[in-house]
Amino acid sequence: MNAYVSAVIADIEKSGDSAVFKYTKKFDGVDLSKDGYRVPLSEIDAAAKRVPKALQKAIKASYANVLAFHKYEYSQIKKSWKFKRNGVTAGQFYTPVEAAGLYIPGGRFPYPSTVIMTAVAAKAAGVKRIVMATPPKKMSGAVLFAAKLCGIKEVYRVGGIMAIAALACGTKTVKKVDMIAGPGNAYVNEAKRQLFGKVGIDSLAGPSEVAIIADKNAPAEYVAADLMAQVEHDPMAKAYLFCESREKIAKIKALLPKEALKQVKTELCSLKKAIEKSNKIAPEHLELIIKDYAKLLKNVRNAGAVFAGYQTPTACGDYWAGPSHVLPTNGSARFSSGLSVMTFLKKTSYIEMDKKNKKGYEETAEFADSEGMAYHKKSALIRGC
Repeated sequence: MNAYVSAVIADIEKSGDSAVFKYTKKFDGVDLSKDGYRVPLSEIDAAAKRVPKALQKAIKASYANVLAFHKYEYSQIKKSWKFKRNGVTAGQFYTPVEAAGLYIPGGRFPYPSTVIMTAVAAKAAGVKRIVMATPPKKMSGAVLFAAKLCGIKEVYRVGGIMAIAALACGTKTVKKVDMIAGPGNAYVNEAKRQLFGKVGIDSLAGPSEVAIIADKNAPAEYVAADLMAQVEHDPMAKAYLFCESREKIAKIKALLPKEALKQVKTELCSLKKAIEKSNKIAPEHLELIIKDYAKLLKNVRNAGAVFAGYQTPTACGDYWAGPSHVLPTNGSARFSSGLSVMTFLKKTSYIEMDKKNKKGYEETAEFADSEGMAYHKKSALIRGC
């Protein structure tokens, strides 16, 4: 797969739109060569109007919640700071990337939720140009309605390797972006991996996963529904259940379809041991379906998102609660975080020196001399003379 993805990327980098047309026809069975793949604003408007009112209302509510969360997140970030020591003023400041490309996967269903969960964070961060790409066969009215709600005017009907390569490399149709965010299949992930460095990449998302820690009083039907909500993503999705009650595990398993059991791993253990096991897994979603969750929460070290208490299903985080549902998978919560305003911000260091700081110039020159950098040494000493 790696070599094939590399070949497609190279072809698109060399031939641009003609290669995008070729591979889209090959992989998706869609010929884009006649009308191109940028979606006209009139089509976005028309498709958005066809979305049922109840769904429009739900998407608007999600947008409002997610926007409020990310605006608040942004307000909590100290945009710049400085301090002075030994004659040097140093600090940092944040600036947003100028252009972000959002990949909205096709998969088994269209995903308007992923539009909200990626675009709103970029918008709150102050990104000027937000671009969206999604496979042509999954471009539903709901996806376009969500794009319009988020203020996205640049939408492309292209998916897979072609979308990632076009966004990263640029073509006659698509101006290249600085950052690509959003989940995708194995081919999308490999394209993102190969193009990292040419463009910023949010993460390499794997199959969705949940770890549920349940106490002896957890409602069995809640736990079963939440496990199945994870399993229904795709056949590769993973679900773990750690419970302190053998009887409760039996009740939960009895509520699950037999075919789902191959994707669900259950284990009898104490709640304390369950947290230890969860930290080793570093799950994308961690549900604490326990009464006294606050006692365990302080011991959570590795998780993309935590859902606390009996009344908090992962599903509400997927669609409505506020934080982005684009989260680290495959154990990457050990070292990375979910998509947020910070995904689209760059941190720049600031240094200002005073000519009176002779000691600083001399010590810089000493370091440079030890590494054989003659002009580094000179550039410091001529300022300290």
